[in-house]
Amino acid sequence: MDVQVGLPTFKYHPDPIATGSVQADSDVECMSCEQVRGYIYMGPVYTPQDVDLDEHLCPWCIANGTATEKFDASFNNCGNLEDITEEMAEEIEDRTPGFIAWQDSQWLSCCGDGAAFLGLAGAKELRKNFPKAIPGVMECLKEDYGLEGEELTEFFDSLDKEDQPTAYVFQCLHCKAFLAYVDET
Repeated sequence: MDVQVGLPTFKYHPDPIATGSVQADSDVECMSCEQVRGYIYMGPVYTPQDVDLDEHLCPWCIANGTATEKFDASFNNCGNLEDITEEMAEEIEDRTPGFIAWQDSQWLSCCGDGAAFLGLAGAKELRKNFPKAIPGVMECLKEDYGLEGEELTEFFDSLDKEDQPTAYVFQCLHCKAFLAYVDET
């Protein structure tokens, strides 16, 4: 086993272990590099090839683009982001670990760049770990769900990291503003 000392750095997903997108696993061989590296990617994989890559890619093969080259794999979709360059979209889609969402995940942007994904959150996690993201979540609930007043507060309080609805928290790499969206089935 070739256990790596440190994980690769992901500009748009700075702590994939904390978000659950990468987990320590000393037994799984990466289907791209065919090595057991001690960590495995747990997020979504999109490929037109008839191969099951779920939980079989290492973070290094995502970071260096090998998984994309070998399997035509992608990990995120930036189709809704019009304010970022093609190079930024390719880095997010093809060389950045994704995350599991209730529906198709969305990547957020700010200041002409993709934002950094910080994690899933319920009301409890927002209050404890991301209090500066709460105004963004509230704005999302107002705009996307049409909520106000007591209904807004009740829906916010129902946010749950492990169940639905869930908030997905991002931070701008430039102005450091917190961004979020809410998802449920």
